[in-house]
This record gives sequence, C-alpha cells and structure tokens, in this order.
Amino acid sequence: MAITCNLCFYDRNADKNQFCEICGSEIRASTTLFEAQEKGIKDREAKTFLQSDEQQLNLNQNINNYPQKTPVSTNIPTSKTPIIEPGQKANISPTNSTNPTLINGTVAKLISKQVGAPITEFIIDSNNAIIGKFDPNIGPVEIDLDGFYGDETVSSTHAEISFENNQWQIKDMGSTNGIYIKPTGKTRFGYRINKPEILNSGDEIAIGKIRLLFLIT
Repeated sequence: MAITCNLCFYDRNADKNQFCEICGSEIRASTTLFEAQEKGIKDREAKTFLQSDEQQLNLNQNINNYPQKTPVSTNIPTSKTPIIEPGQKANISPTNSTNPTLINGTVAKLISKQVGAPITEFIIDSNNAIIGKFDPNIGPVEIDLDGFYGDETVSSTHAEISFENNQWQIKDMGSTNGIYIKPTGKTRFGYRINKPEILNSGDEIAIGKIRLLFLIT
C-alpha cells in the first residue's frame, strides 16, 4: 500500500519507507493538509531524524551535528530542475516574463515550494494575473499550474492576483479547493480565504495542494 507524505503530498511512497522519496521528510501518521504544511520545507533542506524511547533528540539541533550512528534514509533521489524548451514553456510561464512590467519600480513573483516542479518561478508581468490551469473552453491563464504535483486540486480559474490601491491582493474565483495564506513570519496557514486578502512579500500561498511563495523584488 502506498503512503502519502504529509509535507509534499507525494502519494507513491512504499509502505516500508520511513522517509519520503521526494522531499526526504519523515513519514508520520496522517494529519490534515495544513497541520502538515506548517512544518514546511525551509530552503529545500530535508530535515530528518529518528526518535526512540531511550533517547529524545533536540528538534532545534542542526542535522549535520547528529551522531553518525543515527540512521538516515538513503532512498532520497536527487532531483534536477527540468530544462523546458521555449515551446513547452509557453503555457506555464507569463508570455512577457522576460520584460516584466515594473510597478513602483518592483517586480512581483510567485516561486514554487515544490521539489522538482516543472517551473520554479512565475513573474507577474501586469497588474493582475489569473492562477489556474489551461482549459480549452476558457483559454490560457497567466500562471498555469498544470503539470505540478497536486494539480488535480487546482481549478481552471482558481485565483486572481492584482495590484490595487498601491498594494497586492489575492482573491478566490470560486475554486473547489480554496486558497490559504501563511503570512511571512508565521508558522501556520490561516483559514480558507472568503474575500480578497492583501499579500506581502514573503507570504506563502496554497492553491489547493500547491504551495507558492510571493515575493516582491
């Protein structure tokens, strides 16, 4: 029976695995989506540890300082960011990303938090952008999450990011699985948004199961 990772939601781990084959996180008893997300993967460094009845490990200790006898999974694959040809990239990257629109001298970006994502960064090249997936009946969207792991939780027109009243905000466009925000400096996601919410640089956004970091540079 396959086991789903509570952090990156990879659902093809063998039942004997103690660590996720994608992100390297310890596989634990099932928790809710956003209980797991609050433990997020910081700087893409997989933090792993084992805990026994005889020894309690300090959770704040750098993993590089653990005794060598501590077992660490060797089943973590090394992932390389796929090289996407310009023709393939057309449907998942903003068309004007090489010449982004500057708003007050800044550029807004969405950076994927997913290991091995088909694209790592989206540049928001206008004062509004739709997040979703290509639908032949609707057409393309500016930020296309098709091909990401967990894209089945993303609606065709899931969310809209816009620049209004000198600030960025995001709103739900009637999606099935909702939008959640973890404000910068916080450790957990808030409730599903039901009205437009202001975005600050460093906020993390969950579009269904797909997590994106909002940055202004």
